[in-house]
Amino acid sequence: MAFLNEAGMNKVKVSVIMPTYNSARFIKPAIESILSQTFQDFEFIIIDDLSRDGTLEVLHSYAQRDNRMRIIRNEKYMGLISSLNRGIRESTGEYIARMDSDDIAIKDRLEKQALIMETNPDIYALGGAITYIDASGNELGVVRHCDLNGGIKRCPLIHSTVMIRKEILLLNGFHYDEKYRYAEDYFLWLQIARKGKISAINDVVTKYRLNSNAAKIRYLKRILRATLKVKKDAIFILNIKPAFKDIIVMLCEAALLLLPAQVILFLYLRKTFGKRTRVIL
Repeated sequence: MAFLNEAGMNKVKVSVIMPTYNSARFIKPAIESILSQTFQDFEFIIIDDLSRDGTLEVLHSYAQRDNRMRIIRNEKYMGLISSLNRGIRESTGEYIARMDSDDIAIKDRLEKQALIMETNPDIYALGGAITYIDASGNELGVVRHCDLNGGIKRCPLIHSTVMIRKEILLLNGFHYDEKYRYAEDYFLWLQIARKGKISAINDVVTKYRLNSNAAKIRYLKRILRATLKVKKDAIFILNIKPAFKDIIVMLCEAALLLLPAQVILFLYLRKTFGKRTRVIL
């Protein structure tokens, strides 16, 4: 049952945080996938970063029908990281669930993850698997799981699937850091893992949309540079000892930066989707 905090606002078990910017094309199914969750004790905080394409009108149309939605509009353009941090500051939930404005949450995502967090207080961040979909929502036949045994050579959790115990953020002053833009989640997971346990379920919890405008497609080189920065700082700031394979992967990624962006994109899509890359280009 929901209860009140000191400011008189309703507290909930889960705060779903979804930043958005010019997302009118895909945001309706994203919203509906959260509002139709089997788990009900949540608030849905959507931070609009001055969208100009009708996104705000869509948000208000849903908020008028469902009081679990809280629409926050930035006074000026802030970008993804600042919007995420603002959403967390505004949240009242014990757990933070990440959601992207072009993805679709599986109907029982919150129920499954909240149950695990409730029964495993040692877990500070919990991810899940994704299945890729194209711009039209068609599944591409590829499922990706979190990799908790990859050392620092790859990000251990998939950002849009994660549920975080808010207490770990507050007690340690953890937040998304602008200097790791395009890999801001990666460094956060490494920080959390130094304090406690991160975990993941094998179940698909999110349909992850890929299209020609997706950040994963448009900014591969920037993501690669940010990833290398995270790994370097993991070694020299977080004092994580790299394995030999970690060093090899870092050297290979550094070499990839010498290639044209289109070649990097081709290699990424080929590795992820095999010969089916044409379906999302």
